[in-house]
Parts: sequence; C-alpha cells; structure tokens
Amino acid sequence: MSGRLALLAALALLAPLAARAQPQPVDPDWPCAQALVPVLEPGAYWDGPVPQHTAWRDDETLFALVPDIVNRDTPDREALAKLNDYVATISPADRAQKLPLLFSAIVDETNDERTPLISRIEQLGRRQRLMGNVVGNISTKADQDPASDPNHGAITGERDFDIRAFQETQATMRYACEAPVAMERRLGMFARDLQKKLHEK
Repeated sequence: MSGRLALLAALALLAPLAARAQPQPVDPDWPCAQALVPVLEPGAYWDGPVPQHTAWRDDETLFALVPDIVNRDTPDREALAKLNDYVATISPADRAQKLPLLFSAIVDETNDERTPLISRIEQLGRRQRLMGNVVGNISTKADQDPASDPNHGAITGERDFDIRAFQETQATMRYACEAPVAMERRLGMFARDLQKKLHEK
C-alpha cells in the first residue's frame, strides 16, 4: 500500500466520528460521535424539580453510598440493589422530599467523575488531530521522495510507524467515547428507579 493510500485508510477510521461530531464546531478537539455535554443536569433525567444537594457529603451514609453506586466498576444490578436498600429506609411520606435530593447527589457525583474523563477525551482528540497532520506531512514527503534517496527507507519507516500509532489511538478513542455514554445511561437508570419509588406505598 502506498503512503497516500495508507494515510487515507487511517483517516477513514476517523471520518465517521468527525462527520457526526460536526454539530459541535466550537470544540474541534471533541472526537466522539455523541454531542459534547460538558455538565449533566438533573432536569434532563428527572420529571420535576430537583433541588441542588450541595451538602450530601456531610451525610455519612450518602458519602459512602453515592460514590459506590456511581462508580463504573459497580455492576448495574448491584448498584440498583444498594440504592433500593437505602430507599427502603426512607418512609413513603418522606420520599417526595428526599429522593430528588438523593438524585441530585447522584448527578453531582457523576459529574465529578465525568468531568476529568471528558477532559482526557478532549486531550486525546487534540493529540489525534495533530497526529493526523503529522501523518499527512510525512506521507506526502515519503510519496515525493525518490526511492533512490538514501533516506527513503527511513522516511517510509517513520510514515508507517506514525500510521500505526494513529490507528491504535483511534481504537483507544472509540473505546473512551463509550464511557460518557455509559455514565449518562446509568444516570437515566437511577432516575427511573427512584421516580418509581416515589409512588410506592
């Protein structure tokens, strides 16, 4: 495969993500197919008002519970079981007040975990965009350099190395982009479960 074809093959891996990300032109470093949402808001998941619960970490039970159920290493079933065990300790008469506050705490913790993840993905996207320029430049040079040039082998070797690095990072980026989606899905799962508990007697 010529340097030009190899470059096109590598860039083709990025094209679908870049095309679908075009509605977010303000951040060219966001590489994921889904639109960038910097901060998740409770109202996007909860039917009704959700008061901000800034003091939830002062509650020893919530301080232990909320990070545990939000943690991506905690399986969904286990997280829901722990959440339901806690909700069972709240009387039905108090749930209308306490469950929205509980969900606010869950959103707060999710954002705390998600914000550095978003930053790392943006850094990865920025590096990949710059790497695409490097690959393009070295590929052009390799294609234009005569095969008789003593440096031709070194140039093509560098090109091939850069293309492999680009492709490997692209695979990593696709995996990284799944994490925010999973966190948002999980937040919706918690919201649905808690809102059902509002109406239980």
